[in-house]
Amino acid sequence: MRKIEKTFTYPIWDEWRKNSFENGRTGTFTYKGPEFLTFEIGNDPADTDNYQKESGWCLWEKMDLERPTAADITRVTVDCKENPLLCEIGNDDGKEEGVQLRRQREWKVLWDAPDGYMDVEYTDELEPRDVYDEQNITYDFATETFNIGIHDWAATGTKMDLTWQDLRDVRDSQLHDTDAKVGQTDAPEAIQQTWKDYRQRLRDLPAWAQANGYEPWQAVMMFPTVPKDMRDPDASADPADPYREGAFAIDVAVAAQKVAGKK
Repeated sequence: MRKIEKTFTYPIWDEWRKNSFENGRTGTFTYKGPEFLTFEIGNDPADTDNYQKESGWCLWEKMDLERPTAADITRVTVDCKENPLLCEIGNDDGKEEGVQLRRQREWKVLWDAPDGYMDVEYTDELEPRDVYDEQNITYDFATETFNIGIHDWAATGTKMDLTWQDLRDVRDSQLHDTDAKVGQTDAPEAIQQTWKDYRQRLRDLPAWAQANGYEPWQAVMMFPTVPKDMRDPDASADPADPYREGAFAIDVAVAAQKVAGKK
């Protein structure tokens, strides 16, 4: 199959992960891949989970195209010169430049949380897969047209109907799971305080989020950062970080000296 390059303009959302296109924003991208892609579409109306949905595999190699297909699958071939956006979303052949873009692009703060909580970030350096959902490509047999779902918050798995009580239930579960962390009387004071601070942030989260105008589905992404496990410390240059490499051993030594009456 001949490979082509096709630069195209495509609509992008008004805001990160928001399914709204009223502002007429656009992006530009270059499709690089097979000239034609063949999509496999479920054709059995009785199979409501898969009817008119793309199976997840695009074909372009002769060997694959010659392979028999199941009775409940219809193959639809697309000219990528005419529909490069669909081909870019549907064709996942692991292009290295795409991997590099995702690794190197700059991320900015979308929702700014206080210290100790998780910010929610976004990027202006978009690719089509940020905006369009590769897991939600459908084909209308009546109109013979494809539709690509939007990769909005709901498509990422976010529960948009989350309630404040749901949030508190998640928060309470986190508190329950860390009860033992504040009962470690033999743990260094710095370690104990880190967990106490974390648990206080958990308690404060619902009130803080409401006071700052966030909805429950937003607040659930801004939970406080869980303290690092003392058994697997990450390297840290912060001298105040009780979980920095070597800090636990130092604090244990200080605690032992206190017990011995030397400090």
